[in-house]
Amino acid sequence: MDARTLSLPISTLDYKQPSTVQEGTLVSDAIDIMQVEGFGCVLVVDNEQRLVGIITDRDLLVNVCGKRLNAEDVKVEEIMSTNPESLRASDPIAFALNLMHLGHFRHVPLCIWDDQNQQFPVGLISTGDILDHVAIFIENQEGGV
Repeated sequence: MDARTLSLPISTLDYKQPSTVQEGTLVSDAIDIMQVEGFGCVLVVDNEQRLVGIITDRDLLVNVCGKRLNAEDVKVEEIMSTNPESLRASDPIAFALNLMHLGHFRHVPLCIWDDQNQQFPVGLISTGDILDHVAIFIENQEGGV
């Protein structure tokens, strides 16, 4: 993998549409969505569909299981990470790698911003998406040798 590949926009990767829940949703319902969708996180949005938080599998382990809480009694805003870091699909892959490395994130929401700098999620990039891209790149390089 070279610098040109890392400078490509995130939109060139096979990123996913995000799973979202509204504020006020029970954690048990967020867990159901994560299981059905096969994602390690769910984004939390307000009534206007603006990004307000993220719940990851780690949040569930630490803040629900680790505290022996009942997921049917806890709302997502009680355990979510608020104001998550996000990127645009037009940002370079290198930005995603750097953000994931520095923040110890496995998932980064992809958003569009409005005139008031409000974020609206349109995608989700994961370390797995980037690793899949790297694996295909390596496979293509080896096949060409």
